[in-house]
This record gives sequence, structure tokens and C-alpha cells, in this order.
Amino acid sequence: MSEPSRRLRLAAHWSLIAVATIAAASAAAGAEFASRSSEKIIVLRGVTLIDGTGAAPRPNATVVVEAGRIRRVGGPEVRTPSGATEIDASGKFLIPGLIDMHAHVTLGPVSVEVVDGVPSMRVEYDPAVAPLSLAALLEHGVTTIRDPGGDTARTIAVRDAVARGELPGPRMYVAGSVIDRTPFPGLTATFDTKEELRAEIRRQAEAGVDLIKLYVTLTPELMAVGVDEAHRQGLPAVAHTMMTSWTEAARMGLDGIVHILPGSASLLPEDERAAFGREMAGTQFMFTWFERVDLDSAEIREMLAALLENDVTVDPTLVMWETMMRGDDPTVIESPRLDKVAPSLLENWRSFFTMNIGWSPEDFVRARAAFSKALAFARLLYESGVLLTAGTDANNPWVVPGPSLHRELELLAEAGIPPLEVLSIATRNGARVLGILGKVGTVEPGKTADLLLLRADPVADISATREIEWVMQRGRILER
Repeated sequence: MSEPSRRLRLAAHWSLIAVATIAAASAAAGAEFASRSSEKIIVLRGVTLIDGTGAAPRPNATVVVEAGRIRRVGGPEVRTPSGATEIDASGKFLIPGLIDMHAHVTLGPVSVEVVDGVPSMRVEYDPAVAPLSLAALLEHGVTTIRDPGGDTARTIAVRDAVARGELPGPRMYVAGSVIDRTPFPGLTATFDTKEELRAEIRRQAEAGVDLIKLYVTLTPELMAVGVDEAHRQGLPAVAHTMMTSWTEAARMGLDGIVHILPGSASLLPEDERAAFGREMAGTQFMFTWFERVDLDSAEIREMLAALLENDVTVDPTLVMWETMMRGDDPTVIESPRLDKVAPSLLENWRSFFTMNIGWSPEDFVRARAAFSKALAFARLLYESGVLLTAGTDANNPWVVPGPSLHRELELLAEAGIPPLEVLSIATRNGARVLGILGKVGTVEPGKTADLLLLRADPVADISATREIEWVMQRGRILER
């Protein structure tokens, strides 16, 4: 193996998403939710409606929910049907249920052994993780998620348990095992030949996954094979790319990119590439890439053009990078929100597994300085017309299911994206990418009544998405 490849494999070990497994049979644990209202018709009056379409907020709106669906959206003139429950929502704000496009809800602790200087990592199984994660997501207004990678059978089992109503949680769209060249039992599916790569994708398709997740050590040749086979199976392909640049991935038809870190030397100015290649031994490359990139360069302009021409979507997961770059900050690693995390995971993070293993104090200082450039990159993607979604990488170290999505929205706003657009990114755009915009993602007649009632205005301050009065899922108002 060449030295650059060895370094990349080593970096991939430390940057692989820490996801584990759960069987549907373990779904009895976790928080319980009750319906505050069992009536078939609920009428919200006087609410300020932010419908997710990007339209301006609509004050003094009336929304009628019947049998789990939005039946009518109007103003004060809308009459309350006989027998309906009427809710005075004056002074409140109604938005669609949030969509986390990168939530790993089946996670266990990560262990490691080092063989010949190369770490070999494994995800352990903890049946308590999924129920706790799903409950935390619902509690924080997340009614739909995309889970982009975990043990195929167990992740599908959780999705199906939620769909059958056996486990409270957001509706789920899932990938199977992440497809990569790096062994990581409990997370990745590896292969030696192109036919084995195709065969793994066919196995996942037959098992019933909703998408295929490709990963960082796939060369352009292998990435193209993976995308082609996913499409042959009628499935979208998303990837965290590195050995394949964003430009190359877009041109081969990749549907979506996850994480805002391109990490490819070919996207840097030519005089920065060799030095960057020498920095690939640990996760420090995640900030040194931003130190070296020129966002006004020809390489980046070419990349943006390829993304737009091929309708490639990007899920930035800014909050994941922020928690990594602030991994020495007590406000992150001692946050009271960590009570939403499964105890086994929290112990694992505190005792061993983080995304910044081996970082020096200087590394953290440099990382935080580089993060401003990551925010600028997110704004550049948005202003260039690239379709963004909101995801978190939940259940990676310090990324808490539920609260982390609200932080992601704050970071998108800090990047310079208007709050009204941030709300559409977290609702309409996610539904569009999942292919379910006809069902959810906006507040419009005929759609499923996944709604979030807020006590403050998220257009004035995006942090108001945290001020949740209640969550409605399929027409039922949920209480913890």
C-alpha cells in the first residue's frame, strides 16, 4: 500500500461515523409518548404559519387537522367543524416537523485494537440506544430522519418497528452498512472486487434499504461502480467522499454528498496539495483542508458547476464538525443535553472514543479558526444554488439526537443563510430529497400533519425552534 493510501486509510478509521446496531425486539425500552387529544379534528386558530415553502410568515392563520392530515389552511374565516377541538394558538408559530437527514439512531460503543500501527475499530451492540435516540428526536420536533448507515438488518428492523407503531419515533429512511474498503465491524461492508461491490449493493437492495451509502476510501473508479449499481437497483446513492472529489462524484451521478468537508487534495490550489497529503495521518486534516482551500479558486468554481449541473444535494452536518473542533470545551463535553444520550455511548466518549483523538491544544485552536471558513463554504453552496438539507451525524461523539439539529439550524444561520430559508432547508428540502414532498415537509392541505408549535418566532431568531410548545405527529399531539 502506498504511503498516501495508508495515511488515508488511517484517517478514515478515525473519521468513520460511529454507528452500531439494534434489533426490533429490543424496542420496548425508552421514553413513552401519549396523545393529548384523541379527537379526529383539531383546529389551530390565530397562529402565525411558517409553512416551509419559503413563503413569508402568515399571521392569524387557521389550520384544520383531521384524521392525521392537514385538511385546510386559511385565515379567520375558516369555520370550526362540529365536534372539533379548537386550540387558541395566538402568539404562537407553526412550522412543519423537522427532518434530520443524518441521524444514526442505532449506535453502540466503539472499541479499537492496533495491529501493525493501524487501528482496527469495532462497533459494539447496545439495544438501549435506538429507543432513547428516537424518543429524543421526537421530543425535539424531529418527525422524519434519514439514517445513512449502520448494520443492514438491524437498522431496517428498527425502521420497520417504527413504521408498525411498535417503537415511538420519527419515520425513517435508512441505508444499510456503509460500503467502504476499511473494515469496521458493525458499520462497514467491505469488498475486494468490483463484482463484490455490486453484490453487496444488491444484497442491501433485496433487504429493503432506502438508499446506498458509499464512503471515503472508494476511488473514482469504485465510486462510479457503486453509483451505477445503486441506480440499477432503483436506489439513490449518497457518499462521504475523499479519494473521489466532489467534482468527480457529481459527474458520475452521485445523488447526495454528506458532510461539508470535501477533503480532496485535487480541490486545493496546486501548490497546497503536496503539503496537505502529508497531513493525512489523523483527523487534523479536517481543519487543515479548510486552512489551505481557496473558496474563490477555479477548482471550487468547477466543483460548484458540477454539483449544480448534476443536481447533487449536500448535507453539511456543521454541528458534527463544531463538536469535534470544540472537543476540549466544557460547554460541549459537559452539556446538560447529554442526558439524552445512551449511557453506554456517553461513557465511551468520555473514556476513549472521540473524533479528535491525539489532538494537541494548538490543534483545537487552529480547528476553531478554520471553522469560520467551513461556515463560509456552507454559505457559498447556498448562494450558488446547491440544494442543502439539515443533518447532524447524531450519536457521534457529543452530537446529541434532537438538540443537535437545532444547533445545526443555528450554524446555518450563522453562516449567513436567512432563517426563513434555514427552516425550508430543515423541512421542505429534506422531504424533497427523500422523495416524500407530496406527504410531508410543508404545511399544505392533504399532507400528513407532522407539525411543530413554537412559543417564539424562528424567523426573527432561528434559536426559537428550541421553544417547543408541542409536537404533532400524524395528527396527534405528543407529550413526554
